[in-house]
Amino acid sequence: MPLQEPIFDSRTYREILNEAIARIPAHNPEWTNFNDGDPGITLLQLFAYMTESIIYRANRIPERNHKKFLRLLGMPMQAAHAARGLVSFSNPRGPLEPMTIDAGRMLTAGDVPFRTMRSVQVLPIEAKVYYKSPIPPNRYAEVDALYNALYASYQIEGNSLEYYETKVFETPEAGAVLPMLDIGTRTVDASLWIALLARLTDKPDTVRQRLGGTVLSLGVMPALAAEGLVLRPGGESVGNEREHAGLIFEIPNAESDKAAYTRVKTRTDTNLLLHPGVVEVMLPVADKLTYWDNLDPLESGTGDYPPSLDNTDDQDRLITWIRLRSPEADNTGGGSRQLHIPVSWVGINAAKIRQRAHVEAEQLPTGTGEPDQSAVLSNTPVIENSVRIRVNGEQWEHIDDLTAAAAEVPPQSPRFSGEVQDLMADSKPVMVFTVDRESGEVRFGDGLHGMRPPRGAGIQATYDYGGGRKGTVGIGAINKGENLPQGIKVINPVPTWGGEEGESVKQAEQRITAFIRNRDRLTTKQDIEDIVLSTPGVDLGRRDVLPLMHPDQPFQDSPGVVTIMVIPRNDPVQPDAPRPDSLFLQTICEYLSPRRVLTTELYVRGPDYVPLWLSVSIEVVPGREAGEVLEAVRAAIRRFVSPLTGGFEQMGWPLNRDVEAAEIAAAAARVGGVAKVKQVLVGDGGGEVEGVLTIEGLRLPHLTALEVTTGTAVAIAEIRGSESGRGGAPRKSTPVPVVPDRC
Repeated sequence: MPLQEPIFDSRTYREILNEAIARIPAHNPEWTNFNDGDPGITLLQLFAYMTESIIYRANRIPERNHKKFLRLLGMPMQAAHAARGLVSFSNPRGPLEPMTIDAGRMLTAGDVPFRTMRSVQVLPIEAKVYYKSPIPPNRYAEVDALYNALYASYQIEGNSLEYYETKVFETPEAGAVLPMLDIGTRTVDASLWIALLARLTDKPDTVRQRLGGTVLSLGVMPALAAEGLVLRPGGESVGNEREHAGLIFEIPNAESDKAAYTRVKTRTDTNLLLHPGVVEVMLPVADKLTYWDNLDPLESGTGDYPPSLDNTDDQDRLITWIRLRSPEADNTGGGSRQLHIPVSWVGINAAKIRQRAHVEAEQLPTGTGEPDQSAVLSNTPVIENSVRIRVNGEQWEHIDDLTAAAAEVPPQSPRFSGEVQDLMADSKPVMVFTVDRESGEVRFGDGLHGMRPPRGAGIQATYDYGGGRKGTVGIGAINKGENLPQGIKVINPVPTWGGEEGESVKQAEQRITAFIRNRDRLTTKQDIEDIVLSTPGVDLGRRDVLPLMHPDQPFQDSPGVVTIMVIPRNDPVQPDAPRPDSLFLQTICEYLSPRRVLTTELYVRGPDYVPLWLSVSIEVVPGREAGEVLEAVRAAIRRFVSPLTGGFEQMGWPLNRDVEAAEIAAAAARVGGVAKVKQVLVGDGGGEVEGVLTIEGLRLPHLTALEVTTGTAVAIAEIRGSESGRGGAPRKSTPVPVVPDRC
């Protein structure tokens, strides 16, 4: 039987007071006034309150013992995680001058503080993002009939046309799902075109003179859909199982008599194909910030020229274009287009932020000269790597383990009269401290391992703190800043991410068994399952660990390879078949990387969902309401094939288990009110199959459509409906613009 925690006393204030009043006649029969106004009753109320306070403290002794036990294990509770995000500054009415926002500038979303992680130069311009959207296949014949003769001169030597419409890549809206545009596959030239525009009150030529030689901070939010991440042997982490060359940024070379571009210098510390970040674009001198303004009307927007703005209000304000293109696209708009570059937002004057508040030079208790001196910071949770400790004005160094520090007095060899010292000690730090981020406790050495703060020494701490789910805010919530320059505005164009509450004592206790078993190392399959489940900052719904399996070669053993399939508990985009996004996978990878065996190749993937169509015909028990029974059958089947609650064990649909019509019938037959399951039809992306949908590798069924009737089962073809053909025009080599139906 489990060990029960002792409760010293469960009595409340009222119970203690009533017990004391009940004992009055036995000890003092003459005392008969038990009203609140009696002085004796007042004293009993005071004693009852004090007794209840003592009982409360006594009952917390087991919790304090638990915390002490966790500390002895070297297993501190996990602190809250700070949210991160992107903000965009603007200067709509200020002076026509670049303004600098320093790193560490505080921004707020209500009472939640954020700080910029790097400085940003705010340019007094606006921007719009355009792309060349291929026309739908069902419109190709109509458009070709109108424009083929008009652009006949571009069809020489077998060159064909590819029609497109100029579209604006709209910014995300608050409360809506983030948009997604795949630059690599959903544009005709694998490019995104950023139009730098003068403000309505400024002239483009004047703005060019101000912008020459400045730095444009361009923010990029990749779409959160992700194929998977892999941790290579040796510690290298790669996204989508391959290296990416990075995005390419170019500006027009207007001196050329044809569409030519000059690659601009950029600087970033982020792989923008995988993670939200900011790239600093070094703009050239003013004379180079131009575009082609002397093109023939039929030449504008064709081939590799920027999108045509003839039908927009932005042409007169245009300063220049910045072309953001795929590494696989060439300068003629062609390319293999195999690289997927899904983005959700691109904007200028951007900066990365993090949820944190700053404390400068907080005074801690003075040094005592005793071993293991400790002090507690006033604010928690503490941001990692932010604590700076000064003792008597001298900087001390942070260390993870005090036992790795050297002694404050270097030991001498007794055999050589102190001439030869411990060479290892020379390389170890001495003036060190450790920090518990959750509790804010700062601990110093004991003299043998790390130096003790001298007696009477002044100790100061500078640090950042913050974290929790309150930092995860929606679009537009961050709209105020501390001492921003006049005319500067700020907003977060995308939601922040990563904010998570800290761990409770109960949650930490649940990790003790796994911690003692695996010592926080990914050694066995059970170790991996336990540690993945304890990843902070993610709400994990399911994890499957598959040793010796490579996700691209699932039917043969791959020594040294482990694949982990993870599914989030919730997904607002696809609730019935949750899919992990890139931030979800990256959080798990960052947590697993320092805990794995370096010779292990670790793949972290989401499931590959296979579309599933079902049509079920049942017979309802006489006297039962048919509508209620049909709805109950639908719910039961959805639960049965769910990736989180499916299967007979209700642990999620198992991997490598086919979906069979007989099992679907069994799930439906267990519903109350079902007399008989008459027919079950199964279909996949290609149409109806013979009773079995094959599931293998990392595939799981995704119930795309379900029909439950009391008559004849509806044919799968009727459920799927008629699909428009994807045939038609082949891929064109010369993009040409068409006038949209609506402007």
